[in-house]
Amino acid sequence: MKPIDQSIKSIIQSYEKKTKTLQVYVESSCLDQPIIYENTHENQKFHSASVGKLMTTTLIVQAIETGLLNWDQHIHELFEKGYLDQLFVYKNMDYQSIVTISDLLSHTSGINDYFEGKSDLKPSFLDQVIENPDRFYTPNDLIDITRKHQQAVGKPGGRFLYSDTGFVLLGLILEKIHQKPFYELLRTYIFDPLSMHDTSFMFYDPLFKSEELAPVIIKHQDIKTYTSLSLDFSGGGLSTTVSDLAKFMRAWREQKLFSIESHQKMAVFKHHFTSGMYYGLGMMELRFEKVFFLLKGFPRFHGHLGVLGVHAWVDTLHGDIFIINMGNLSDMVKSFQLLIQVVSVIEKARKKKSHQQV
Repeated sequence: MKPIDQSIKSIIQSYEKKTKTLQVYVESSCLDQPIIYENTHENQKFHSASVGKLMTTTLIVQAIETGLLNWDQHIHELFEKGYLDQLFVYKNMDYQSIVTISDLLSHTSGINDYFEGKSDLKPSFLDQVIENPDRFYTPNDLIDITRKHQQAVGKPGGRFLYSDTGFVLLGLILEKIHQKPFYELLRTYIFDPLSMHDTSFMFYDPLFKSEELAPVIIKHQDIKTYTSLSLDFSGGGLSTTVSDLAKFMRAWREQKLFSIESHQKMAVFKHHFTSGMYYGLGMMELRFEKVFFLLKGFPRFHGHLGVLGVHAWVDTLHGDIFIINMGNLSDMVKSFQLLIQVVSVIEKARKKKSHQQV
């Protein structure tokens, strides 16, 4: 075993006592073989959180490339009259007729976010999820939270606001144009072709079993068996494993899911999401130097982040793949600390190898 392999494993193991659950996958040309760490058992399934948005984005882009949709298509054409009412009203003007597919993908449609957006819902949405564990949330229920309890934040094409509501609309659009359930689309166009046999769409796919999930900690409670975990639909509700997500990110890296032209269009990161992170069309870019100045020179990562401390990234320069799950709403900082430590070891080894070859 190379010293770098042992160093990374030691770093990962140092986090085992800091979090309730931990699954990690690291694939790099600097390693003898991918490092897979799971503190429970092999192929531990966990909640994807918003990393699942990459799958929804993939289905949308595939639909665009096959002519079922287009980037600038107005979404009101795809819904029955009245369905979008109250969702895009900003300063007493209703903008639903000009919202496009790209607006939803880039989170610039103006629609609010039922999960974390400002709302007059009492108790808060997350409190209701915890207090009513047997509640099943349909996509329409999620949309109605925004319709009845929130206000639009801007005109389409303007302000960036990360919105799960917008991605639920994308899932409903996919069901309408294909005339099939969302879980079948995931299986037909992504899971089966990529042999992601341990991934399923939560609560809809017959293969899903909540008891198989790693802990899902929200406000200090493990809600993995709660029916109210049906809180995200096409915004990210997958049961998956690090190995399956690595298969997906490998296909993403190699443009096996859609064309390089589409990828280039998506990879224009105009919008600031949070410290060091920027948003394009349905995907994120991680700029390490914006997280901490001493990380200047680190490669850019493309992929997505999930609120439970879930990461799925591809190093755009070297092709390395990094998957992390901590399964806890409170462990986001720890998940970034782990990622940065692992990447730092790899970058140091890569520089050392480069110097030796000179």
